[in-house]
Amino acid sequence: MLSTRNLKILGLLVCTVALAGCAFQAPGPVQCGFAGGPPAARPGTVQVAGDPCAAACVDSLRKRLDDLERKLGDVAKTADQANATAEKALKCCRKEYTVIMTREIYFDFNKFDLRPESKAVLDTVAMKLSSDPDLMSEMGGHCDGVGSTDYNIVLGQKRADAARGYLMDNGKINLGRMQIRTFGKDSPVAPNDTDTGRQKNRRVTINVLGFAQ
Repeated sequence: MLSTRNLKILGLLVCTVALAGCAFQAPGPVQCGFAGGPPAARPGTVQVAGDPCAAACVDSLRKRLDDLERKLGDVAKTADQANATAEKALKCCRKEYTVIMTREIYFDFNKFDLRPESKAVLDTVAMKLSSDPDLMSEMGGHCDGVGSTDYNIVLGQKRADAARGYLMDNGKINLGRMQIRTFGKDSPVAPNDTDTGRQKNRRVTINVLGFAQ
């Protein structure tokens, strides 16, 4: 049989162990919606004052909310920087170019091979482009009225590409400074009912472009 004194000591030890167990569990993860404590109380729910486990859950939720707010702030900052960069690029692209030189080269019927005289013209264009690295060029391929629209679109593309290829290989002009387009037979400069007119339409128009002042 335990004496009254021993019972008091045993009771005190049990209470001490129980309190220590709660104190040990409170700071650590407990069952909660976010694995940091019990679920947060819904509006109108009464909580027990001084509950260490509930306090731990609230602290965990607050830390997670603070972390989410910080991350959202970082995302917003990154988005603002991206928008600023895109806007700067758009402003650069909106700079207007002006045509400072135009040359044309011509082709045989249904061909996209460069004639000797066309190469001489392209050499002049290459010299102009080499004189200023800010200059750009635009080449439009054209055809006469013979053949289908789709066929001439492809042929016009090949003619413009032949001109660009010559400037790149022989004039050492960077590919990024040259843009090609094809108009097929949709932009004639002469009637297509004569050989002379059709010859004028089988062409590549080369525009050398500079920034507008």
